[in-house]
Amino acid sequence: MDSLVIIPAYNEEKNLPKVLSEVRASLPGFDVVVVNDGSKDRTAEVAATLGAGVISHPVNIGYGAAVQTGFKYACKKKYDGVIVLMDADGQHDAKDAPALVRALEEHGADMVIGSRFMNASDYKTTFARVVGRNLFSLITYLVTHKSFLDITSGFKVFNGRATAFLSKNYPSDFPDAEVIILMLLSGFKVAEAPANFRRRTAGRSMFSLSKKIYYPFKGVLAVLTVILRVLFQKEK
Repeated sequence: MDSLVIIPAYNEEKNLPKVLSEVRASLPGFDVVVVNDGSKDRTAEVAATLGAGVISHPVNIGYGAAVQTGFKYACKKKYDGVIVLMDADGQHDAKDAPALVRALEEHGADMVIGSRFMNASDYKTTFARVVGRNLFSLITYLVTHKSFLDITSGFKVFNGRATAFLSKNYPSDFPDAEVIILMLLSGFKVAEAPANFRRRTAGRSMFSLSKKIYYPFKGVLAVLTVILRVLFQKEK
């Protein structure tokens, strides 16, 4: 097999059985790896028992770092087909993954974002998250002249070229607009396609109150860093 599903996970033992079952039903030709980011519960054991590959960080080092570990694994094991990235909390519906994979080819894209907001949906979120999403959507548009409805979606698919690039360039902390801007400024094509999101049924979000406050400041700084880095590389 040359295609892979990467599932970063932190304390998701209760959600993984359903998530992995849905992934195998929807993407039967894909291998699956769970990146256990220093979980304190039985996340790694549950994933291994259910037949997924498991990579474990000794301590929790963050969502972005877990994703990059998955990309590095994909490159090391020579998965040069389609890579699907989805969360372990059950909010991403694996039934939508095949459509996102098709959109990758239909749009001739290197990355496709699964969007909660392209079709009519009853998905609700907090006011703070709406403000944050709109802020980073605006920043992305001002920098790249490309518009995206769901800039913070973690449900994405990538081709092999994008995977190889991100295995060396993926940020370690809350990688949303930063990654999209980096890819667009580096010559990659990014598209968006509809996806359904659901409410978490067990466990807690990785976004504590302190992280919610920290996120927008870190995000703006990261975007500025990406812009300067790309400009510097073009001048060399």
